[in-house]
Amino acid sequence: MTTELLSFSFLLLLLIIIIITPLFSTSSTMSGFTIQLIHKDSLLHPTTNLSASHLTRLLAKASHSLSRSQALSSPSTILSPVIPHNADHLMKFSIGTPPVPVLAVMDTGSDLTWLRCLPCSDCLTRSVHLFNPFLSSTYQSLPPNSPKCKQFDPNTSPYTPTCSYKYCYGDGSFSSGFLSTETFTFESTKGEPISIPEITFGCGHNNSPSFDAELFGLAGLGGMSYSLISQLSPETGKRFSYCLSPFQDNTSTSFMSFGNKAIVTGKNVVSTPLVAKEDKTFYFVTLEGISVGGRMVDARGTGEGNMFIDSGTTVSLIDSEVFEKLGDLITEVVRLDWKMDAGNTFKCYETRRRELFPDITFHFAGGADVVLEPLNAFTEPSEDGLVCLAMQATNGTGIFGNMAQQNLHIGYDIVGRNVAFAATKCAELGKQL
Repeated sequence: MTTELLSFSFLLLLLIIIIITPLFSTSSTMSGFTIQLIHKDSLLHPTTNLSASHLTRLLAKASHSLSRSQALSSPSTILSPVIPHNADHLMKFSIGTPPVPVLAVMDTGSDLTWLRCLPCSDCLTRSVHLFNPFLSSTYQSLPPNSPKCKQFDPNTSPYTPTCSYKYCYGDGSFSSGFLSTETFTFESTKGEPISIPEITFGCGHNNSPSFDAELFGLAGLGGMSYSLISQLSPETGKRFSYCLSPFQDNTSTSFMSFGNKAIVTGKNVVSTPLVAKEDKTFYFVTLEGISVGGRMVDARGTGEGNMFIDSGTTVSLIDSEVFEKLGDLITEVVRLDWKMDAGNTFKCYETRRRELFPDITFHFAGGADVVLEPLNAFTEPSEDGLVCLAMQATNGTGIFGNMAQQNLHIGYDIVGRNVAFAATKCAELGKQL
C-alpha cells in the first residue's frame, strides 16, 4: 500500500511539473527578450569586406531591390522574391539539443526559416557551416500528413515518407530538403537563454551554391503562418521590433526584440496601420507623400498599401512619378546639378559633403511622419567625389529599405495591425534592453 501510494505521489508530482513547466516558459518569454543582429559590413560579420566603397556596395544591391519590388507585380513569382544571399543583417540563435550556434540572414520579406543540414549536396566541394540533425535529441522530421506540413504545402502527397520542400527565390536560387521541427534557443542580451521547442524549419540538404558558405541559412520573418514570427506568437504575442545601427559604424551591433520588449516607447513615437493584402508575407503600409524643405510630393495616387517595410532590401524604391518629383525638390534645395553614377543606377551630386543634403520626410498614413537624415538617404562621398540618393524609381511596389531604417526603432504589432517608428540611437538603446 505504501509503495503504491509513493508511486501515485510520484506520478502526480511528475504530472504537475509537466503541466506547469510551459506556464513558466510562456511567462518568461511573454515579458520579452532581445537578441543581437550583425550587419554585413560589421567587423563581427564572418564575410566582412570593407575594401569596396559605400556606393560600390549599394550598386551591387540595387538590382536585388528592383527584382524584389517587381516580383510582387508579376504573376510568375514562385514563392519569394527575396534574394537572400544579398541580405544585410544576421540573427544569432542556436538550434537543437545540445544547442548549436547559428548565424542566419534576417529577412522580413520571406517566410520559411531554413538551415543547411547534413547530408548536404552543395557542401561536397567546399567547407560550409551546417547543422547535423543526427546529433540532436530534439530533432524530428515532419510526416507528410501532419498539419504543419499541410500548412506549408496543402498539395503534399500523403504517400511520401517525409514532408519535403523546395523554396525558390526571385533570382532562381533555392533551398530544398525536409520540413522538420527543432528547439530554437535565443541568447538574450541579458545573458538568459530562451528555448522554444518544436519550431518548424526547413532542413536544407540541397541549396544553391550562391549562398554564403559562412552562413547557416535564412530566418523568415514574414507574415505567413509558418514564418518564425508566427510560430513564436504564443510566446511573443506577435510583437517584434528591431533597431539598426548606422552601417558605417562597423563596431556597433543592432538588435531585435520580441514580446513586450518589442513595444516602441517614447515621446516621439509615430505609428501607421498595416494594410492587409493578398500577399501575406510582406508588411504593407501606405505612403501618402514625401517632403523636402517644406514642400511635399503627393503619393496618394499610388493607392493604399503602396509600400512595404523590408529588412532584407538596402535601397528604398519609390513610385517612378513620385521619385522624379522628389529628385527635383532635392536639386532645388542643394542647388547642384545631378548626374547618374557610372553604373547609371543612382542620381548623384558632385560634392564630398553629405551634410549639405536635406532631411527627407516620409509621410505614412495615420500621421506617421518619419524623418530621414542624410545618413538614411544619401551615400557616403565616393572616391571620385559623388554623393548619391540611395533610392530608386520603380513601376512595382514601393519598398522602405534598411538604409532608410538606420537609427529608427521599428516595432511591428501584428495583432494590433500597426507599425511604430521612433528616431533613436540604436547602439545606445540596445544597451538598455
